[in-house]
Amino acid sequence: MNLTKIQLVTLVAILAYLIYEFILIPRWEATLPESDPVIRADIFLIYPVLLILVVISAVQFFRKK
Repeated sequence: MNLTKIQLVTLVAILAYLIYEFILIPRWEATLPESDPVIRADIFLIYPVLLILVVISAVQFFRKK
C-alpha cells in the first residue's frame, strides 16, 4: 500500500498528538496545584489541524480506489 505525503504527515501528526496527550499532558497536570483548573487552549489548534489532515487523507485514499 503506497501512502501519499499527506497521509504520512497525518500518521505522524496523530502519533505525535497521542504521545503529547497521553504522556506529556498528564505530567503537566501533575505539576499543577489541586485548586488550579485545567484549561486546554491547545485543543483549539490541534483538533482542527488533525481533522483537516484526516479528511484530506481519507479523500485521497478513497479516490485512489
